[in-house]
Amino acid sequence: LGIQTIDVNPAYTSQFCPRCGAHFSERKGAHHETAVCPNCGEMNANTAAAVNILQRADDKEITKYMPYKNVKLILEDRYANKQLVMA
Repeated sequence: LGIQTIDVNPAYTSQFCPRCGAHFSERKGAHHETAVCPNCGEMNANTAAAVNILQRADDKEITKYMPYKNVKLILEDRYANKQLVMA
């Protein structure tokens, strides 16, 4: 059908906010479908993960086979640096 696909590293796509980059403080709902960002508030966890996956397609730093622990360190560092800039 001519649909292009891109494989990305899925690590932590459902655990970090796609808007601000913060780690979700909690998950709510019967199936943990609502994620709570300490900065942005509540959002659908599946939608957040989908947006993160879409953004990951253009990410040059997080590679497809990078270990998940390295991905977490990169995401935490990005959020910390964003907070320093905003301060």
